[in-house]
Amino acid sequence: MTRRTRVSRASAAAALCAALLPGCRFGMDYSGDESGIERRALELDEPAGRRLSYLVHGDPTEPRVIFVHGSPGSAAMYADYLRDLSDEAEVIAVDRLGYNHSAESGVVVSFEEQAASIAPLLVERDGLYPIVVGHSLGGPIAARLAADHPDRVGALVIVAGGLNPELEDPRWYNEVARWWIVYPFLADFLRTSNREMWACREQVELLDAELDEIRCPTVVFHGTSDSLVPFETIEYTIERFDDNPYLFVRVLIGEDHSITKLRREEVLETIRELLEGMRDLLEEEDA
Repeated sequence: MTRRTRVSRASAAAALCAALLPGCRFGMDYSGDESGIERRALELDEPAGRRLSYLVHGDPTEPRVIFVHGSPGSAAMYADYLRDLSDEAEVIAVDRLGYNHSAESGVVVSFEEQAASIAPLLVERDGLYPIVVGHSLGGPIAARLAADHPDRVGALVIVAGGLNPELEDPRWYNEVARWWIVYPFLADFLRTSNREMWACREQVELLDAELDEIRCPTVVFHGTSDSLVPFETIEYTIERFDDNPYLFVRVLIGEDHSITKLRREEVLETIRELLEGMRDLLEEEDA
């Protein structure tokens, strides 16, 4: 076999694997129009020496809404959300450690460390703490953030996120992505994603021990046809949040994994309802 043949076959294998890795198989666009949206960077004390990049837009006097992307993903994916909610909140979307403008921080598979990098953004505004929205792998990371800082998260929204460790094993394409003939040809963000997938079950197990710490209102979105995070995870989530009187589950019949993109209006409606409810509750407490 000639060198050219070996390279072409390796490239074809890499392309196939990239097409089947989480998110890519749905043709998700990780870019977005950031025009008119400010980008900032946060130098982190914990994890030390790392830098978190994020987009921010909206009214800086209003409560925050923070978006946490999945694996792979980017802050720019939520640019339209930032514009849609700009009159009602200060809206933030992070580039998680290891991705995009935060890529220089290196691969961070620990949910605890990912959550710690976002924690400095949990700022109080007139008695209200942020709503944290996590999609896909961003869902359990958002849950870890709410568990580690239960008094600093006003509400939690988990969109197509998996909390059941038994359903978080790597898929066959994650194994393919580790092959010596494939791995060198993968884009950096796909390598990062694959490493996260291999660590996911262990991280969800660690999260499971902390879920009882979450006390804020929690909304869970899941599609019945989700082929990345099985719909069966809903049963486990309901069981684990049994003691939380503010758990709301929204089942999307026939929907697959890309809920934040395909069902944006429902997600926006929920965020607005949470903002209104948090304000009403605060007024009742002050009365």
